[in-house]
Amino acid sequence: MEPLRPDASFAPDLLRDQVCLVTGGATGIGLAIARAMARLGAKLVLASRNEERLAAAVEELRGLGAEALAVPTNVREPEQVERMAVRAVERFGAVDVLVNNAGANFLCPASQMTPNGWRTVVDVVLNGTFYCSHAVGRRMLERRRGRIINMAATNGSGGSPLMCHSGAAKAGVINLTQTLAVEWAPFGVLVNAVAPGPVSTEGANARLWSAPDVMAALERKVPLGRFARAEDCVGPVLYLCSEAARFTTGAVLTVDGGDALRRIELG
Repeated sequence: MEPLRPDASFAPDLLRDQVCLVTGGATGIGLAIARAMARLGAKLVLASRNEERLAAAVEELRGLGAEALAVPTNVREPEQVERMAVRAVERFGAVDVLVNNAGANFLCPASQMTPNGWRTVVDVVLNGTFYCSHAVGRRMLERRRGRIINMAATNGSGGSPLMCHSGAAKAGVINLTQTLAVEWAPFGVLVNAVAPGPVSTEGANARLWSAPDVMAALERKVPLGRFARAEDCVGPVLYLCSEAARFTTGAVLTVDGGDALRRIELG
């Protein structure tokens, strides 16, 4: 089955003139989301630490007809995150949708985890999600409208062998999503999360699934028979941006091909 490729025929006014800010938007899931948003009429702000890939991504989005702004940002640094929010508002007037997608991960047994390795992943995944939600969310609260979509993961709701740092950080993202949803609902700001299972992207394949036999073995355990692609995460994000989700907040949408259910034995 071909991956979802939303365009104007999919939902012509879904994001028309909406300002969408995507962190980690230069590659992988973030870029797939940004492409879909561009095709649906959004104005894009992309943030990433990799300035070269960020520039290339923004040029691609402009080629799709979107207004797009690149803001080099390290989400671990609150001052840079605040500058990102300021630049987005200066350019487009407001941010309607924030997608907290910036991430970091690697495989390591907990007994061998270094303080720096732990701190790096938690800083990007959990602290970065909070810093961006805080900087952009404050402005949404003033406008009494906005959508925040956090990229969580299924390893945030159960044990996560070889990923204790990532699993703990994603669990924090899920809790943060639910807490902000309750606090900010009275102000018209909806906060939700999308939780993919294993995803096959260029970065993940290099860092996590570099051994083909390991990846193949893991894929066989997924009921749908494969890992997610970046494009598989796009539809849930678009739903959470849409009016169809106007009464949805604090939700965590799982996108894992049934992987979390594989402990259920048939027969």
